[in-house]
Amino acid sequence: MARKQSSEKYDWLSSKAQNILKHYSCPESCNASCCKSHIIDFHRKEYEKILKNIDKESANILKSNAIKSELAGCYKAIVGQCPLLINSRCRIYDNRPQVCRNFPFVIYQDMETGFGLTLLLCPISVKVIKDYAQWYKSVNSTMYSQLNDLYEQYKNIDKNNDFCVQMKEHNLDSFIEFLERK
Repeated sequence: MARKQSSEKYDWLSSKAQNILKHYSCPESCNASCCKSHIIDFHRKEYEKILKNIDKESANILKSNAIKSELAGCYKAIVGQCPLLINSRCRIYDNRPQVCRNFPFVIYQDMETGFGLTLLLCPISVKVIKDYAQWYKSVNSTMYSQLNDLYEQYKNIDKNNDFCVQMKEHNLDSFIEFLERK
């Protein structure tokens, strides 16, 4: 996939993730495990923009903890617990990177389609899974049953888990419409 098409696909999936996430909020009990156990990759422009828009102390913390990213196309990364957390809350929340804005959705590189969208399991994603199951009820009873079973299994989760659900691109617009009617 050409670089421009790849970038457009990433932006499109990110937009869909944001349209879904605007219907949810993290519970107060969230322990920010996404910021404690996932790699946060920055593209150069994003990294530089964040540094310009945050306070000096936060910028120094970010600079001293960011390392060269291993991911193609990315510039810097935070590995392990994000040093910008204070009592499990992000100190640069309004300026956080796109990868953090998309969480619990993760946009991953796919050899065939360029990118794909996965939903990692955390307290907020359990709510998404419940609604995704309800949406599937009228579309595919087998998928509804599988997703509903998944919801029942994880509905009391209080932390991140390595389990994930792949979100099908062709379902995203219809699922977003379902959420908007809800």
